[in-house]
Amino acid sequence: MPKAKITNLDGYKCAPEGHTVVFFPFGSIVTGKAAEFALSDRAARMMLDAPETKITPPKETKRKKRIKL
Repeated sequence: MPKAKITNLDGYKCAPEGHTVVFFPFGSIVTGKAAEFALSDRAARMMLDAPETKITPPKETKRKKRIKL
């Protein structure tokens, strides 16, 4: 299911259900058919889901032996 953020300053109007026109203001996030319509009319930008990043701690390092002179 596509997600999009409305970037048109005047907002965006469409009829995603086919019979009722809906107004989406600037900056709102839309999904489904409304997102497809807004993307095709270049009134919105695609929002991508950020992949989850796995954080791994650094490997444990051992201290080198000191040689006494």
